[in-house]
Amino acid sequence: MIFLDTTIWVSGLDAADTLHEDGRAVLEAILEGNLSPVLTTDFVLDETLTLLKRRGARSEAIVKALESIMASSLVRVVYVEETLFSEASTFFKKYERHSFTDAVTMAVMQRHKVREIFSHDTDFDVKGIVRRERP
Repeated sequence: MIFLDTTIWVSGLDAADTLHEDGRAVLEAILEGNLSPVLTTDFVLDETLTLLKRRGARSEAIVKALESIMASSLVRVVYVEETLFSEASTFFKKYERHSFTDAVTMAVMQRHKVREIFSHDTDFDVKGIVRRERP
């Protein structure tokens, strides 16, 4: 299983993003079944929708694109509940430059024993995590 971060969702869905080719390649590999199953969170999807909307994308188009990818049996969304929120707080305190969404990501990765993440965010370049940008 591989974690999929906001930066990949956004770059893959926003053709104007400077890293669009990397993100698109990852999303296409998911849809084609060429990657291990993907894990993401509702926090990551919230962040993705918000960033895309701020960049001027239409809400309907954003939701449609994400729904088609999430419909894949290879994508699993973890919803943050109270215990996971508490676990994420530990990472949030430990890593000063991480957002709380990044802390949730790290808690989910730890909980599910996921060591690999697709992300353009160098904040994930920490011991125990392998960050990739392309399949």
